[in-house]
Amino acid sequence: MKLGIDFGTTRTVVAAAVQGRYAIASFQTRDGYVEYLPGVVGLKDGKLLLGVEAATVLAGSERVVRSLKRSASRVPHTAPPEELGGAPWPSLELVTEFLRFVRHTIIEGSNLDVPRGEPLEAMVAVPAHATTRQRFLTLEAFKRAGFVVLGLLNEPTAAAVEFARRHLGILNRRSPKRFLVVYDLGGGTFDSAAVSLEGRRFELLTSAGLPDVGGDDIDEILLDLALAAADERRLFHPTIRVALLQVCQEAKEALTPGSKRLLIDLGRAVPDLEPVVIDTTELYGRCAPLVERTVQTTREVLDQLRAWGIDPENPREVGAIYLVGGGSAFPPVVRRLRELFGRKVELAIQPHAATAIGLAVTADPDADIFLRERVTRHFGVWRDAYSGTEQRFDLLLSRGDGTYVGDAVVVERRYTSRHAVGNLRFVECSKLSRTGEPAGDLTPWGEVFFPYDVVLRDESDVARLQLACAERRPGDEIAEEYRYLRDGSVSVTLQNLSHGYSRTYRLGDL
Repeated sequence: MKLGIDFGTTRTVVAAAVQGRYAIASFQTRDGYVEYLPGVVGLKDGKLLLGVEAATVLAGSERVVRSLKRSASRVPHTAPPEELGGAPWPSLELVTEFLRFVRHTIIEGSNLDVPRGEPLEAMVAVPAHATTRQRFLTLEAFKRAGFVVLGLLNEPTAAAVEFARRHLGILNRRSPKRFLVVYDLGGGTFDSAAVSLEGRRFELLTSAGLPDVGGDDIDEILLDLALAAADERRLFHPTIRVALLQVCQEAKEALTPGSKRLLIDLGRAVPDLEPVVIDTTELYGRCAPLVERTVQTTREVLDQLRAWGIDPENPREVGAIYLVGGGSAFPPVVRRLRELFGRKVELAIQPHAATAIGLAVTADPDADIFLRERVTRHFGVWRDAYSGTEQRFDLLLSRGDGTYVGDAVVVERRYTSRHAVGNLRFVECSKLSRTGEPAGDLTPWGEVFFPYDVVLRDESDVARLQLACAERRPGDEIAEEYRYLRDGSVSVTLQNLSHGYSRTYRLGDL
């Protein structure tokens, strides 16, 4: 069975491609069927609880991770893993366990008719601004969980495919519509991206994102307002606070454009608390800075289209400002965007499911979809970055420049060695400074030591010798070949061309 799986921060949504139709999977719970699996992981009495089961016992759990995807995306190489019940749970292991639960629930607890023994083949998505490490972690976890991964797609591109499926009439070959801007406000992240629509060939043109803005942040603001209204100053245990946030999330999602007040039943999580009423004007005012950050990011994406020869001010060329993700239906979001872009703003019919449906369409070989993705973050290396030498940053891949040829973007470098040992430190970033050095959101990718000097070619611990051999300068010809793969992994082969030996390193291993 071919699936589109949107592994979301707050919710995971699954859509299936069945004979040209793309149905959203429903999952059985105590209260009936729902169209998502909560991204909640908890521990109770030493047992790992996942999804719906974890969400129903939040206040009684020993430890809870409310938004698994957001938690995992924040863990850099050097940070400790999540702790549940005092035991460390590495990000990859925790995400894999959750996705095993998703696979089991699709087979045993959903409305999808999965023949016994049939593989679950899935198109998977990640935020456009996701780090390479996040991409690799996501894909590796899906594989370990037993899915056959058909491919990895940026979430805005998947949403654009879903938009096009419903608007085939206005996207014919004579249509002037050249691009779509996707505004994707999820539970833990915000993405904005421009996707080409020309000839139904979906190409990611440019993207920008905010890894620290999402619906979870609105829930936090709402909870603060509710506790203030209840005159409640207690410091709740983290698991109880997560239960309170779930109550706020459900109340937030019940808002309509005409809502003036919002009832928060805090007693559902803490029995001795009374329900409170929040004025939506106060809530919307507190959330305005978050909304403005997403608007500014969307403007940046529109401005970047000029480099593609596209006039973002021409209303005939834009298909829509397309709102997807569970947080996009928040009334201030729709209101603010319509103030700026008018009738071009379109809220997806099912904002929480648009990405999953687009993924399912892409997974369907009969859908005749052509996709081309781009590198969405800068990636580079500092060479000779050890004591007594000059540090030089080399930008290997610039955001938006590289396109995949087959399964990889390949970058090569050649130079003459200046030292006996090459020390390469890798970094990924969202922006570059005016001088061309890494800036913005930085993700270190570790370092590599390579024996430039043939005398050291068989040494296993080259790093130990770098300073001892600092005076040796062989001047050999060195080649580097980088392979930046669709699955988020990066490898580099370093070769001494003068003497014919090489070593290959896989960067950023989990």
